[in-house]
Amino acid sequence: MKGGKVHQTCACHSRSSVLNSLVITNDSVSNSLSVKGCFEPQERCLQNPLENLELTCGYLLEEDVKCLSQYPNLGYLKHLNLSYVPLFRLSLEPLGALLEKVAATLETLILEGCQIHYSQLSAILPGLSCCSQLTTFYFGRNFMSVDALKDLLRHTSGLSKLSLETYPAPDESLNSLVRVDWEIFTPLRAELMRTLREVRQPRRIFIGPIPCPSCGSSPSEELELHLCC
Repeated sequence: MKGGKVHQTCACHSRSSVLNSLVITNDSVSNSLSVKGCFEPQERCLQNPLENLELTCGYLLEEDVKCLSQYPNLGYLKHLNLSYVPLFRLSLEPLGALLEKVAATLETLILEGCQIHYSQLSAILPGLSCCSQLTTFYFGRNFMSVDALKDLLRHTSGLSKLSLETYPAPDESLNSLVRVDWEIFTPLRAELMRTLREVRQPRRIFIGPIPCPSCGSSPSEELELHLCC
């Protein structure tokens, strides 16, 4: 765990005295998250498989990321949320190993705002492509090139159950203020959608800023179609 005072919340939810959900979050993104710190007090309960794991709004150490792929009770996860946990300085091979481990059960994967760089992407693609039960995938607010996004989309070809997915605007479409240049972005988004439709037909998909400046839409289970794509 990094230095400094940590305001960490660890919440556990159970059915019939069996732990099935673990939520670890911080009050401030300047603090660090301790996976071990919350797992170890729940060691007895964690002998049962977890269905839901949320680690949000804080920093993880390298050893914490490695823990994720090593705990045997994480092999049946249905929902994994790492939103706004910066991962750009960490190896993503353990996360890729975890995705392979939970590929048969994972339904929701949220990597929103993790600041993942396109150079790290290859570490998680093999595991992601095996997640055949995945219905929801949030990947917005990461640092991706056009080529990296195309590679990512192609690796979702076998994810036939995906019904809601989000992706960032490619780096090539961002101006010096890191805002979307719509003249550049619009044809690039169309190119990305063509790439995706070559391998599967998307249902609800957002590529670029959220909410969409054009139509005001945000990802939602109720949204039938994002027309701007």
